[in-house]
Amino acid sequence: MSIKLTSPTTSIRVALPFCSGINKLNFTAAGVREKKRRKQTRSFKINNAMSSLTEFQKNVQEIISTAATPMEIFNQMLVVPIINTVSAAMEEKWELNNGKAGILEPSTGRLLQDGPIFQQNFTVNSYEIGSDFRISIEALMNYLQETSLNHFKSAGILTDGFGSTLEMTANDLIWVACRSHMEVYHYPSWADVVQVDGWMCRSGRNSMRREWRIRDLKTGKTLMRASSLFVLMNKKTRKSSEEVMGELKPFFMHWDLPMNKDSRKLQGLDIDKADYIRTGLNPGWTDMDVNQHVSHIKLVNYVLEGVPRSVVESDELCAMTLEYRKECNMDSVLQSLSKFSSNHFINNQEIELDHSLSLECGTELVRGRTSWKK
Repeated sequence: MSIKLTSPTTSIRVALPFCSGINKLNFTAAGVREKKRRKQTRSFKINNAMSSLTEFQKNVQEIISTAATPMEIFNQMLVVPIINTVSAAMEEKWELNNGKAGILEPSTGRLLQDGPIFQQNFTVNSYEIGSDFRISIEALMNYLQETSLNHFKSAGILTDGFGSTLEMTANDLIWVACRSHMEVYHYPSWADVVQVDGWMCRSGRNSMRREWRIRDLKTGKTLMRASSLFVLMNKKTRKSSEEVMGELKPFFMHWDLPMNKDSRKLQGLDIDKADYIRTGLNPGWTDMDVNQHVSHIKLVNYVLEGVPRSVVESDELCAMTLEYRKECNMDSVLQSLSKFSSNHFINNQEIELDHSLSLECGTELVRGRTSWKK
């Protein structure tokens, strides 16, 4: 396999040592050093149908890692054009020779149906996976949050505030997570590309519901569905408000139904009734978000700290419902309680646990229920 690099002054063809000579790939990028000419279309063509975009990305990554290492087969004269070419291509759209447009992942996302639905792709990074090589639940929730924020941004209603619209900023309002439910059918692994679809619906006078679906970009298989309820709160008085819901009306879906059909009430736990207890948990600076409290995503980690190790090591989390009851601040001392529910064996396949995350003084912060399967 070989790659052809073209700059305003040079044209170089390099044989790639990690590929056989069967496939050839021609890559052209013009004027990567000139800002004006960088707007020209970058393109690549694959002469053999066995090659794919995924294989191309892997090959480029290998080129960069090899070229960046001294004493390797690529000398310093080749490092600069390779890095410049790849960097320029990552910033702009690519076009395949058959005329179909494509984007190297991850993408910045796009609006569908004139705004109500937002779609964004993510590549699972090495720092987002656990010891089993699969993505963590925290990383999946981060994808959901990122998609929601970019939805507002693409719609042109996001200001400098964290998820705040123009009117929200003017009225000192923020979104606060109230309740969430998610179902995970399959965990993607490192380097997998997933596609997140997100939309929102009004729920009551001062709240909105966010719905998401995560799919495998390659197969189209649904990996996860999630739903969260957010309430408008004044960041100074810490009281709820409904002043700006009209601003979001054009972006609400009016026909969607809640994903979670489980109407069972979440059970509170006393320390005397808990089967497992984890104490002395201390949220720190890295757990805080821009709203000056511990992120609702970080709180999930502390809830799961109360899950028995035997369950974590032998089963995988397949469903979770959480109810956020109080804010949590930095340097609070937490305790995470869990208890097998009365019907904790579901069809002899799933284990169900009730959870309570509270301050050690007794104030409950999060109440929840999780399901685990082999």
